[in-house]
This record gives sequence, structure tokens and C-alpha cells, in this order.
Amino acid sequence: MKIRSVEAIPVAASFKQTFRFGTTDRTTSPNVVVIIRTDEGPCGYGEACPVPAFTSETQKSIVELVEERVAPVLVGRNPEHRLPLLRDLARVLKSAPFTTAAVDTALLDLLGRALNVPVHTLLGGTFRDRTEVHGSVGWDEDPGRMVDVAREQSETYRWLKLYAGRGELDADLDRLQAVRDAVGPAIKLFVDINAMWTPSDLTRVLPRLDEIGLSLLEQPLPPAAAAYQRELVGSLRVDIAADEAVRIVSDAATVVREGSATVINLGHSKLGGPTAALQTAQIAHASGVGLMVGSVIEMGIATAMGLHLAAALPELAYPSYLLGPLKYHQQLTDQQVEVIDGHIAIPEGPGLGFTVDETELRRLDARNQH
Repeated sequence: MKIRSVEAIPVAASFKQTFRFGTTDRTTSPNVVVIIRTDEGPCGYGEACPVPAFTSETQKSIVELVEERVAPVLVGRNPEHRLPLLRDLARVLKSAPFTTAAVDTALLDLLGRALNVPVHTLLGGTFRDRTEVHGSVGWDEDPGRMVDVAREQSETYRWLKLYAGRGELDADLDRLQAVRDAVGPAIKLFVDINAMWTPSDLTRVLPRLDEIGLSLLEQPLPPAAAAYQRELVGSLRVDIAADEAVRIVSDAATVVREGSATVINLGHSKLGGPTAALQTAQIAHASGVGLMVGSVIEMGIATAMGLHLAAALPELAYPSYLLGPLKYHQQLTDQQVEVIDGHIAIPEGPGLGFTVDETELRRLDARNQH
């Protein structure tokens, strides 16, 4: 079996509601679908979802990279030699994690379909048949709107992720307190600051952590200020998750060495694919650092990859965030993720286990939009 073609399709995709985090407001998403076809029939799908907070890649640049850099390396090669292919790709793709993630996913999907096994089997096997997921309450200047969303989501999820750092510190804490008061003590809360606090902000927040009842702070400080998190980590007062601080595999080793986090938010898109994500997970697991599987709100293909990744991890410290398809007007797959009792089932079909609707994919090609 040899790779016959590699194609990149830019997708015109938009969210049902504006998603606010950090200093970003997302209403659309510049996703790209990568399709790898073989001479014997099996094909595989991958998805890139470039986010400016993590990469300089764009929808246009990813298409160009796939056509001009990826295809020449892959065409004519045996997809079963996935790791050698990824090594060769690394030589021509510099600082392009989202492009690499899409290709890595497509290769795994292709191999799973060819071998008639789920991707999680190729990753080493599954530890669970479903993964718990958390809801997400986007930042809003009006705490009342945050409360309304939190109340609605608390009917589905046991965990809710909130955001802070965008507003004035005390006002942000008041917003978090308003949500806590509204949903009660049974719902577990954590907050993503997207590296927007200063060390002095973090010091001011500590007295209110117990009052609000937060289980985890995600990336409270910029990576360069991670040393200021060590004392908090050492006190075990609250879990600290590294997100923006872990963008390549070696960053996980830095977090472990510096003792700057107790949890790593593992997102395969930002890390450059499931292979890099597994390597990161192995560093964390061997060092006693917890894991949670995150996302950048991708569509169905990348979300399916995240579900297989979550299945292949021995332990998860916190629920996953793999709800992307629920946020979009458009869909790329015939099957949709479904949250039941706060969990999503791991796909069991060959490859990613989701069927890509190529007719719809062609209709959503951004190059044909007017």
C-alpha cells in the first residue's frame, strides 16, 4: 500500500455563539481538512484548527504547506511507516504544529481503516470506553449571563470550566463567586486564566480560592513567570495546570523539572499531533504529573482524535474538553458527539470511528464561498 495523494481543504466554519477566552473572541474557525488517499483504497482524514494564541499558521498557510511540503514527502511512501514519515516531515515543517497534527491524525485514521481497528488500538489500547467531559462558561462582562450559562450547563456536567484574566481582578473573582453561588457546592469548578495574571495577582487571589471553591487554576501566569507558581504547587493548596507552557514535548520536561504545575493540559493539536501528545503524556505520567485532555474547539475529526487519545491514557486527573462539534453550525462527520451523564463514548469503529461526509466537506470548501 502506498500513498497516492495528499489533499488539503479549507473549511468555512462558524460557531453558534461567540467564544471568549483570554483576549480572543472567536466567531469563526479557519479549519483545514487533510485527506490522505492510497493506491489500495483506504484513506484517512485529519483536521487542523489553527489558533493565533498557539501558532502563526493560518488556513491559507496550512493548505500551502500540505501541497508544497507535505505531499512531496508522503506521496509514494508506505503509510504503515508512520513514525519515519513523521520524522521526515519534521525536517520540512518548522513550527507548524497544527499542520503536523492533521497529517499525523490522517495517517492514524488511514491505518486504522486499513487494519479494521480503532485508532486507540494503534495508540496502545484503551483504558476506558467513555471519558468524562466538562462544560465551559465563556467570559462575559455581565456576571448574570455567566450565571445563566453555568446553571444550564450544570444540568449536564459535573465540572465547569470558567475563564478569568480578561477583566479587572476583583471583578473577575466576583464573577466566579456569582457562578459558585448559583450552581452550589455539588458542581466542581476550575478556571482558565490563559496566562493573563501577574505574580502579584496570583498572591491576591489566594485568600479567595477556598471561598470560591476552585479545584484547579489553568495557566495562571505566563510561562516565563512559572517559577512564581512553585510555592503554590508545593503547598498543594490547589492544582495548577500548564497549558500555554506546554507547546512542544520538551516543555513537559521543563514543567516537571521546575515543579511549576501538577497537571498538564494535553491538546494534540497544539502539540503537533497525537504522537507528540503521547510522548508528552509519558513524561507527565512517569513524573507523577496529572493529565487532562484539552482542545482548541475543533470540529468532528480532531475531536474524535482527542477521544481516542483520552482512551489511551492510563489515568486522567480531570475531565476532558472534547465538545467542539457541539459549538459549530457546520458538521464534517455523520456521527456527532453526544454527552450522556457527563461523558462521551469513545468511538469503536475502524480508524477514528467517524464517517466524514465528503459531500458536505466539498460544500463547505472555503474557496467556493461567495
